Amino acid sequence: MLFRLPQPLHGWREFVHEVVIVVIGVLLALGGAELADTLHWRAEARDFSKEVDHELGLNLGTYHAIILQRPCVTRRLAELERFLAASTAGHQLKLQRPIGWPRRYSQYTSVWNNRGAEVTAHLPGDRRRQYAELYDEFANKDALGVSERDVWRGLDDYDQPEPLDHADRMRLRGLLTRAEGVNVVAVANYNFMLKLTRPLGIEPIGEDEFVKLPSDDDFCRPLLAK
Repeated sequence: MLFRLPQPLHGWREFVHEVVIVVIGVLLALGGAELADTLHWRAEARDFSKEVDHELGLNLGTYHAIILQRPCVTRRLAELERFLAASTAGHQLKLQRPIGWPRRYSQYTSVWNNRGAEVTAHLPGDRRRQYAELYDEFANKDALGVSERDVWRGLDDYDQPEPLDHADRMRLRGLLTRAEGVNVVAVANYNFMLKLTRPLGIEPIGEDEFVKLPSDDDFCRPLLAK
C-alpha cells in the first residue's frame, strides 16, 4: 500500500514560513521573559545595595562614636598606670570616681543576614566581595568589643579603696596590658574600615543620635587627683 504525506493547505513554502514565524515568536517571548527577569533582579539588587549601604553606614556610625571616646580611654589607662606605679612604690592613691568602661554598641546585620541568593548573584562581583569583607571586619570589631568589655569588667574590681597586694598588682598589670592592646587595635581597625567603606561612598550615619549615658561623661573626667 502506498502512503502519501498530507499536503499543507497553502503549500510547503507557506508552511515552513509559518513555522519559522512561530519559532521566532517563541524565541522572542523567551528572550523577552529572560530580559524582564534580568531587569527585575537588577532592580532588586540595586534596592538591596542601598539597604546594605545604609546598614553599613549605621555600623560605621556606631564605630565612629566609639572612636570619639578613645582619647578618654587612653587617659583613663594612663591614670591606671599611674595608680599601679604608685601602689608598686608603696603608695595608695585614692580614686575620685568609679573606673567605668568605654562605650560599646552592637552592630546591625539584619539586611545582610536576610539576603537572597538571587539578589546577591546580580550584584557586581566586586561589590559583593566588598560587602562580605566589611561584614567580616564588623564581626571582628564585635569580637574585639567583647574582649574589651571583659577587660574593663576586671578593672572594675579595683574601684575598692583597699591597698593592693602583690597578686592584685600582677593582675592589674595583665588587665592594663590587654586593655592598652585593645585600645590601639580598635583605632587601627577603624582606620582600616574607612579604607574599605570610602570607595563605596559609605559614610558614618547617626553617631549624633545615639543615646548618651551619664557614665560617658564620667568616664572622661579625671580618675585621680593631680
